[in-house]
Amino acid sequence: MTASTGGTRYQALETIRQYGVERLTGAGELTDVRSRHLGWCLAGADALAGAGGADRRAGFDAVAEDMRAALAWASGQPERRADAHRLALSLADLAFARNLLGEAQQRLEQAARLAAGTAGTAALVPADAPAPDVPAAPGDAEAATALRRAAAVAGCRGLGDDMFRLHRAAAEATRRAGDTTGAGRDLAAAATVAYRFSSLFTRVPSAEEAAALLEEARELAGDAPAAEAAVALAEAAVVADAFGAVQGDTGNTAWQTVGFAERAVELARHAGDPVAESAALDALSGARSWAGEPFAAAAAARRRIDVLASAPPSPAGTHELVDALAMAAGTALGVGDLRGARRWGRRLADHPLLAEAGHHAMSWLLVADAFTGDAAEVLAGGARLLDAWERSGRGRSFSLGPAAASVAMVHGLRGDHGARRTWLGIVDEAGTGPEHRWGYGAVFDATVLLHHGDADAALERIAPEPDEVWKWVSWIWLHWYTALRAEAAVLAGHPDARDRIASARAVVTGNPVASAQVDRAEALLDGDLPRQLAVAAAFDAAGCRHQAARTLVLAGGGHAAAGQAALVGLGLAPAAVR
Repeated sequence: MTASTGGTRYQALETIRQYGVERLTGAGELTDVRSRHLGWCLAGADALAGAGGADRRAGFDAVAEDMRAALAWASGQPERRADAHRLALSLADLAFARNLLGEAQQRLEQAARLAAGTAGTAALVPADAPAPDVPAAPGDAEAATALRRAAAVAGCRGLGDDMFRLHRAAAEATRRAGDTTGAGRDLAAAATVAYRFSSLFTRVPSAEEAAALLEEARELAGDAPAAEAAVALAEAAVVADAFGAVQGDTGNTAWQTVGFAERAVELARHAGDPVAESAALDALSGARSWAGEPFAAAAAARRRIDVLASAPPSPAGTHELVDALAMAAGTALGVGDLRGARRWGRRLADHPLLAEAGHHAMSWLLVADAFTGDAAEVLAGGARLLDAWERSGRGRSFSLGPAAASVAMVHGLRGDHGARRTWLGIVDEAGTGPEHRWGYGAVFDATVLLHHGDADAALERIAPEPDEVWKWVSWIWLHWYTALRAEAAVLAGHPDARDRIASARAVVTGNPVASAQVDRAEALLDGDLPRQLAVAAAFDAAGCRHQAARTLVLAGGGHAAAGQAALVGLGLAPAAVR
C-alpha cells in the first residue's frame, strides 16, 4: 500500500498475482479483466498527457509497470492491436518526457510494428460476427510516422546508425502506404543523416550509398514543399559535401555549397517547418564556415535557436534544439564571443534531455570557461565530464576532444604537466586524431607553450599556414590559430613577424579576443607600452581574463606584478616574463 496525493495505491505480491490470474482463467474472466485493465491504462495515459512537470513524472512512475504489462498483453491480441499501437505511442511520449530515451525509441519502433501488422487483422474476424468495439486499425502511414519519431529519439541518443536505419524504414512504410512523395522525403532525410551526423555512426554509409538514396529521393519527391525542402537539404550535404569540397577532394566548391544551403533554408521556411529550417540553417552555418565566413556561420547558428522557438514539442524538435545550442556555442567561440559561448553552453549543460549524458552536455561550456581562464570551473567541470564519459562507456565524440583538450590546457597553464599528460591521453581516446593534431590541439598546446615562455616550440606547433590545415581550423579555431601564429612569431623573433601580423589582422577583424591578441603582438614588436595596456583592457572587456593578466606580465615593470597576481587569483601559474 502506497499513499500519494492521488490516493492510496495497492500492490499485490507476485505469488498473489499469479493466484489471481489462475482463478480468473478458471472462471473464464481473464480476457475481460485484461481488457478493462487495458482501458484503464489508456485512460490513464490520456490523463497524463495533459499533466505537466512533477505531476506527470510522478503519475508516470506510478503506472508505468501497469502500462507495460497491458501493452505486452494487448500486443499479442489481434483484435487489440490498435489499442496496443495507441498505448505504445503514449508510453513512448511519457518515457521521452521522463528522459527514458531508450524505452521511448523501443516503444515507437513497437508502435510501428503494431501499425504495419494490422492490415490483415480484419480477416481474423468471422464475417457474421458483430463488429468489435475497438478502434479502426492503423496502417503503414502510421507506422512511418512512428519510425520518423523513433529516428529523432535515436538522434537524441547519439545513435547515427539507428537514425539512418529508421529513416530508411520510414521510407519503405510510406511507399507501402502509397505516398511516394513522403518516401522521397524520408530517403532524403536518411541521406542527410549520413553526412550531417556522420560522427555518430559506428559504420558511416559510403558516399555512393548516400548519393544513391538522394537520387531515388529526387525521383520520388516531386514538388511538394516539405519533400522539396528535404531533398534540397540533402543536396547541400551529399552533393556539395563541403567537408571535402573546400580542399577540392569531392563535390562542389564551398560557395556552391552555400547556394545549396540557402535554397534549403528558403524551401523549409516556405514549407512552414521550423525543424527543417533549423536543419537547413545548420547546413548554411557549416557552408559559411568552410567558405571562410565565421561571423555569418555564427549568425546562422544563432538563428536556429530563434526559429525553433516556434516548433511544437517533439523528439525531432528537441534533438534539433540540443544540436543548435551546441553549434551556437561552438561558433560563438569561433568569433571570440566568450559570453555568448558560455550562455549557449550553459543552456546546453542544463538541458534535461542530457541529464544522463553530462560529458556531451557540458563540453562547450568547458571550452568557453577554459578560454576565459576560470581554472576552478574547468577543473570541477572536467571531473564531472570524466565521470559521465566513463559511465557512458568511454566512446569517441566530435565535441569531447575539444572539451578534454581544454581541461588539459588549463592543467598546463597551472603548471601541472602530469595532469596535462593524463588529460591528453583522454583526448586521444575520446576525440579524433586529425582534429587534435592540426586544429584545436594546436591552439591549446601553443597557448600553454607561450604562457610558459617557449615561443620557439609554440611556433613549431602552429607552423602550417592556415590554408594547409583549413579543414581542421576553419569552423571554430581559425581566428585563434591565426592570432597565435602572429604572437608566436613576434616572441620567437621570426623575421616574418610583421607580415604575419598583417595577415592575421585581415582574418580576425571583428573578433574581440583574437584582435586583441594580434594588437598585443604588434605592440610588443613596436615596444608600445600604452597600447599593451589598452590591449589588457580589451581582453578584460571581452571576458578573457587569462590573456588580460598575461598582457600585464608581458608589459613588464610594475605591471608584471599585477598580472602575475591576477593569474594566481585565477588559479593559474605565473606566466613567463619576456
